[in-house]
Amino acid sequence: MVTAYVLRLVSAQPVPLDFFSGFAVRGLFFRFLKSFDSMLADEVHDARTLSPYSVSPVETLAGRGIFYGVIQPGFVFQMRMNALNGVVGDALMKSLLSVDASRLELNGVEVWMREVAVKNWAPLEKVDVYEGVRFSVRFRSPTFFRSTQKGPTFLMKLLPRRLRKPVRPVYRYMILPDPYLFFRTLARLYRQFGEPSFPYKSYSEWLLEGGVALETYGRLRVSKVYDDRGRWSRGFMGHVVFTIPRDLFDRRMASITVNLLEFAKFSNVGGNRTAGFGVVDYRVYPPREGGEE
Repeated sequence: MVTAYVLRLVSAQPVPLDFFSGFAVRGLFFRFLKSFDSMLADEVHDARTLSPYSVSPVETLAGRGIFYGVIQPGFVFQMRMNALNGVVGDALMKSLLSVDASRLELNGVEVWMREVAVKNWAPLEKVDVYEGVRFSVRFRSPTFFRSTQKGPTFLMKLLPRRLRKPVRPVYRYMILPDPYLFFRTLARLYRQFGEPSFPYKSYSEWLLEGGVALETYGRLRVSKVYDDRGRWSRGFMGHVVFTIPRDLFDRRMASITVNLLEFAKFSNVGGNRTAGFGVVDYRVYPPREGGEE
């Protein structure tokens, strides 16, 4: 089960946010997990596979990110912790229900938890899609993607395997809303934590053919943020509109795309999604009038 826990908190003292607040929220997430099951916390932290959780940065109650600065005394703020499987979700819920969870520390300052809202994700049973459908996506926190380039070159493939030199993967960072990287990354998460039986291979091939295209964007900007060790990352934020070209429209693939966007509200997307990066929301719009692409 995929579950989001939205914590609403307040402090009697100023809470400094000297580094990107998503890292502070992730630290609090692991303190919760460790207080209930330290072995599980270590297992989740040290895993070399897709992480079964994500978090948001600190936010206002309206959902606007508070990345840096100072949270003033008496100001009610929130954060979201998402469990992408039942084991992490159960551990997090039991930790939140404990007596000690009402008084927490955020960046060394005591805060009080006023309430917890719980939201469960489930695949959309009915998805209305049509030719020319458009997806308006708002990237609410810094987002970037990793593109992995690996494998032998064409000439190396001509040599016997025993004579080939090992090729290390090369990672490239994409700080743009590339539709293929965006939806393929979501598809990997969806296959792992959403619906394992969904047609990942055929969906990825459809994406590679140009199944989802970038139509337009607005107020797109790149932000540079730091963690608690002074290491920086860059990511884009802003509003993007994707569309499915009419000549590649496939009702099943379009329905999957909507479900992926719904899932993204819980999983986040891209690099550092476990530290509040890649927070998104979306809307589905009808085709433009006159059938324009």
